[in-house]
Amino acid sequence: MPNTRKGSKIDLYNSHFAATLRELMDSKGVTQKELAAAVGVRPQTLSLYCTGETQPNVDKLLKIAEYFNVTTDFLITGTILEDIPVREMLGFSERTVENLKLVKNGYFEDSPYMLPLLDCLLGDKDFYTAIERAGYWQQNGAQEDIDRREYSTWKATQALETFLLDFLSRDLQAMYNELTTRNDEKGGD
Repeated sequence: MPNTRKGSKIDLYNSHFAATLRELMDSKGVTQKELAAAVGVRPQTLSLYCTGETQPNVDKLLKIAEYFNVTTDFLITGTILEDIPVREMLGFSERTVENLKLVKNGYFEDSPYMLPLLDCLLGDKDFYTAIERAGYWQQNGAQEDIDRREYSTWKATQALETFLLDFLSRDLQAMYNELTTRNDEKGGD
């Protein structure tokens, strides 16, 4: 049984969870009876969720989130993960975020393949392994004599070059197909 919450009726009614739940139900045209059946609670219990007088346990909260295809964080706080600045969320520098925005907004208009290429590259786990391998060689060579340093730099370069050549040969067609699909969708609107 849900726990009864304390506070003024207005504060409970306007709580993040209750307000977000009502908004989702209104926007999707879902009745309390429909949602109650999907979540596995009585309609009266769902009514108490909507007024903020009670809140669901974790299992019921997950079912509500799945039903509306949202996160539990969104249900509880009303905040969408995308609202958190990318820079903070991923630890990117402001310069990196600005450059990615330029790519997204078509700054490189003669290179429409750049965004799909970056997407494929950053989505490939082998990319991070190649960077790690290159960093290993570069770091180990920094402490050595000049000949060893040059060898380590060459090994670091080889690690990245090998990955990029393999990546481009493997994923170039997939990237081209994605770009073609995006262009077809834009033209079809």
